[in-house]
Amino acid sequence: MLSRFCLFACVVACLTSCGPDYLYSEEKKIPNGQWAYRDTMDFSFTVTDTSQFYNLFADFEYADTFPMQNVYLRLYTRFPDGKRIARVRSFDLFDTQGETTGKCSGHTCNTRFTLQDKAYFNIPGTYTITLEQFTRRDPLPGINIAALAVEKTGEARK
Repeated sequence: MLSRFCLFACVVACLTSCGPDYLYSEEKKIPNGQWAYRDTMDFSFTVTDTSQFYNLFADFEYADTFPMQNVYLRLYTRFPDGKRIARVRSFDLFDTQGETTGKCSGHTCNTRFTLQDKAYFNIPGTYTITLEQFTRRDPLPGINIAALAVEKTGEARK
């Protein structure tokens, strides 16, 4: 019995130590898979080390019957000093042949998009990234979860 516990503990330790190192990761469920314009999502995280690089990702869980090729989002970033910037991005959930860009299980697909590689934050403090659905349908059916992840790269600015 003790040897089984030790083996289990070793496996858990290996699995948890081999993954990405996230500063922040959070997912938000979209009620009934109907993302309305007014249902913006705020993801807030605190940066203390301004010398590090980070990778930022947006993850989506969506139905394999999603009615469009892509989803448009307005992305807002609020900095600790109160400054706010915005940009519009399109994320292809399906390619031009109608094949999903993610991995599917049953009728649910998941995909990850890179928002920015090797991002850095000049000011320590709390940052808020807001996702706002900006597609031509309101509400937009078929997206169940949206998530944000801020991954530590282990690299520092010089």
